[in-house]
Amino acid sequence: MNTQILVPSAPILVESTRSIGYSFETAVADIIDNSISKHADNIFIYFDSNSPQYLMVLDNGAGMDNNELIDAMKYGSKSSNDERDKDDLGRFGLGLKMASLSQCRRLTVISKKDNKLSGAVWDLDHIINTNNWELILLDDNDIKQVKYIDKLNSYESGTIVLWENFDRITKEAGDHSKIFDNKITITRAHVSLVFHRFLSESNKISIFFNNELVQPTDPFFSSHQATQKLEEETKIINGNIIKIRPYILPYISKLNTEERQEIFGKDGIKLNQGFYVYRNKRLIIWGTWFRMTAYHELKQLTRIRIDIPNTMDSLWEIDIKKSTASLPENIKKELKTIVEKSIFKSERVYTYRGRELNNNNIAHIWNIIEERDKKIKYCINKEHNLYKSIFKHLDDEGKELFGTFIESVENFFPYKDVYARLSKQQDCIETDSIEDDKIYRACRSYMDMLSVNEKIEFLNNLEKNELIMNRKDIINKLKEDFENE
Repeated sequence: MNTQILVPSAPILVESTRSIGYSFETAVADIIDNSISKHADNIFIYFDSNSPQYLMVLDNGAGMDNNELIDAMKYGSKSSNDERDKDDLGRFGLGLKMASLSQCRRLTVISKKDNKLSGAVWDLDHIINTNNWELILLDDNDIKQVKYIDKLNSYESGTIVLWENFDRITKEAGDHSKIFDNKITITRAHVSLVFHRFLSESNKISIFFNNELVQPTDPFFSSHQATQKLEEETKIINGNIIKIRPYILPYISKLNTEERQEIFGKDGIKLNQGFYVYRNKRLIIWGTWFRMTAYHELKQLTRIRIDIPNTMDSLWEIDIKKSTASLPENIKKELKTIVEKSIFKSERVYTYRGRELNNNNIAHIWNIIEERDKKIKYCINKEHNLYKSIFKHLDDEGKELFGTFIESVENFFPYKDVYARLSKQQDCIETDSIEDDKIYRACRSYMDMLSVNEKIEFLNNLEKNELIMNRKDIINKLKEDFENE
């Protein structure tokens, strides 16, 4: 048997790997992963959208010596099967090169370690011209010309990753500066979300965009007092620990305008319901139910955080971009139970708003009636004190007209419109806005029609009357009126 070594054509292979699917923001996130893995606590992203455009990631991490840098610039510098440090955010040893060159044609890396600088460049045009895997090594004079080299020198160690020659942007039609700025805006938001746990926890990492500190975007709004943090559960799969914690987000009326924009984002909360999978605290994939349940407006307050270690990459099928994953079969059943419990609580926030639907101890204005065909109908509670008070004041003709009007209100309740507006996060005005004086006069009018025993029963049940139960001043005043009669 004979063998022959076939070396891939450098120009063809390197150009083809540029189309693996990195977006601008996922590519930048991959570079930040490297900085975090090197224990950087300050990461600076510098950029200029004007020609010549550039983007640089500078960190104060451990840095690399010359041999380590050359190895890092090698395609496939580390096997995905190798045992990694438990805090390592890397995957295939391809991210630095493939992420960078998916966006630009020239990648420069300068690193400082043991007070010595090393530099290397992958230039796609140079590879094409030489038809070989020629890595350009920089000497001291070359390194001195690199942007922000003085800042790197101010650190004991660290690394610069510089992107230049954004050929894909210049091929797009339109204002290239505006296109670049738009990508930066999207990237800043992406970084704020993907690394939010690093940005907010103790001994946190600081990330800057042109010296502006990035604030974390917490998808669970965990610091809000109206957020429900359900119990965390721990599962052991193939000897690996997985932590699962569901969150039920606040109902929209509990949020101010700024909070709504932060929590819902430009796509709306419906697109963000579901699982949030973290690998070593780094968000990998979010806004998916992994086909375990369908998207629905009544589920949109549910978000379930899953923490997995980097030892489970193959089981979860984490891709090279660290932006997609698949749910392992041996955990689906256990997750389904957690999902069902969480969704039930989310639906209750919408349908019950904090009260039991069938709680007959409260005199509701609306009765919710389930018909035999499981359809729901909303009807005015004819046993409510206010309704009965009005009805008793009417003559026969007035009672007929009033009854017809109430029936019309019930039959023309705008179900579809309310459903559509709530699904678009268009909040409804809170209904508990009737003036206290109006309610007091209505209750007094009703009491005047009652016997003494009926008045006592009415007053004893005020705390169970939806119209008045939260208005303690009126309740006390009505009771005082009765005592003074």
